[in-house]
Amino acid sequence: MTGFNNEPPPLTNTDIAILSTLGLQKKLDSGQELSPDDLQLVPRHMLRPIRPLIDPQSERMVASGPCRLVIWDSPGDGSHNAAGAPLLFTGTANSMGIAYGVGAAAGTVAMNVMGARRAKQDAVQRWMDYIPHGAATVSTHGFYVESQEHGLLHWQWELFSTAEWIEPSTVELTLQTDEGSVRCRFLSDWAELVFVSWVQVCHPQHPGKYTWFHQDWIERVRNITGIDPFTEQPVDELGG
Repeated sequence: MTGFNNEPPPLTNTDIAILSTLGLQKKLDSGQELSPDDLQLVPRHMLRPIRPLIDPQSERMVASGPCRLVIWDSPGDGSHNAAGAPLLFTGTANSMGIAYGVGAAAGTVAMNVMGARRAKQDAVQRWMDYIPHGAATVSTHGFYVESQEHGLLHWQWELFSTAEWIEPSTVELTLQTDEGSVRCRFLSDWAELVFVSWVQVCHPQHPGKYTWFHQDWIERVRNITGIDPFTEQPVDELGG
């Protein structure tokens, strides 16, 4: 008979990424000079083979992993072109010709109504996939996303005017473009790394600098590892 396993589940990739990010944030806040090894959160062979494009002289690649990028937008602008299909008649005023004309007109009206309804629905903004399946690489100067749809894209931290941690593995950013601002959400095990890196470079006084984790995550990590993720001390020595 197989007994019940009372051991807690192992740490997930997300847990490890968050713990690594928390460790990096503490090192950055300490003010000490960091070595290249301190800035690399995954083994070198797990980094995507991307050369630094933002600042080739000093940029360091920190971590890579799968990602998804969504934007707040609408599929359409609400405009609608009425279906202008011409009515065809037989050329004689017989009952079949009149019936066909009436039927075609009714069909055109129905098409216009449905088209206008779809256009109105498409004008409603929503979260839409921009890159549904990508590979992200976070660097000291920004982040890169590779995808089949767009090839290789990259953004430096200064291009974003706001950053907000939403939930584990999700951060919302406001990207500044020539046409205006774009709300986007970056979903990845390394989303917290994007948030912490942006805060460190662009907004050290960010009100959410130390609130990007849930209490239940803290307790779970403490239960699994026996170590407090903030002090890195054994839980039993902390009285908790």
